[in-house]
Amino acid sequence: MKIIALSAALLAFAAGPACAADVTLHADMDTTASFSVKHYTLTTVAGTIGVKEATIVAGDDHVIKEASATLDLNALDTHSSDRDGDLKSDKWFDVATYPTMTFKSTKVDPGSDGAMTVSGDLTFHGVTKPVTLAAKYEGSVKDGRGRTHVAYSATGTLDRTAWNLGTSFPALLVGDDVTITLEFEAIEG
Repeated sequence: MKIIALSAALLAFAAGPACAADVTLHADMDTTASFSVKHYTLTTVAGTIGVKEATIVAGDDHVIKEASATLDLNALDTHSSDRDGDLKSDKWFDVATYPTMTFKSTKVDPGSDGAMTVSGDLTFHGVTKPVTLAAKYEGSVKDGRGRTHVAYSATGTLDRTAWNLGTSFPALLVGDDVTITLEFEAIEG
């Protein structure tokens, strides 16, 4: 009987502590998506795109296991109504035909200190291409009501011409490289 009990104890020890369940986080209203691009190679034009929904599935170590997001291109805002109208037109995003931009992760490589590389498929303007984002777990904090807020960030650079976006406009006028940044916040539970 002692041998059976000892064997059971060794198996339990070898298996390690019980793993906590993955947590699914849904973005709250503080989640933002922004972009920036060079204009006439001189200045940087920045803007935001509304986040319709975003979800992260993370392990108890806060490493992302899955991530997805849908952005509302009708909510694109560069603080210039003329420029916004132009960007929403068929010369650029063609939001009448393609009103959303979506991202779905395909692979996550954990790094150190909360950093990770998230690879996935980005779809907009009728084109799906792979992108790689440098992501980071930014931390968590309890609010005055006892709820835990969790935050992640991600950034990457893409070539707008790979998505056939504004291909009639040369890089001298509008840079080909567009930097994208996501700030994800959710309340656990």
